[in-house]
Amino acid sequence: MYDETLVDISNNMGLKPILWSWHQDTRDWNRPGVQKIANKVIRNAHNGDIVLFHDHVHGQSQTREALKIILPELEKQGYRFVTVSELIKLSNTQQAGKPQ
Repeated sequence: MYDETLVDISNNMGLKPILWSWHQDTRDWNRPGVQKIANKVIRNAHNGDIVLFHDHVHGQSQTREALKIILPELEKQGYRFVTVSELIKLSNTQQAGKPQ
């Protein structure tokens, strides 16, 4: 959870609050099925997305198996995977190149 206070304090501390892309919440915590998780990510993939996955799910996580489908497919489509820090740098570079 976050609110304007958290954003303001973070910004004052020189930090950037980071959230996932609104259309890339896999809801994997609900164990919807490996293929459903994979399909959601692959069908909704856009440059710059941050996909929300959970590393601990009560019972057995389906995320690990879904990633075995997702990662090769997105690579095949030309996507590459970067850290959030790299994504911010790429975004800043693209914005700097845009006319004002």
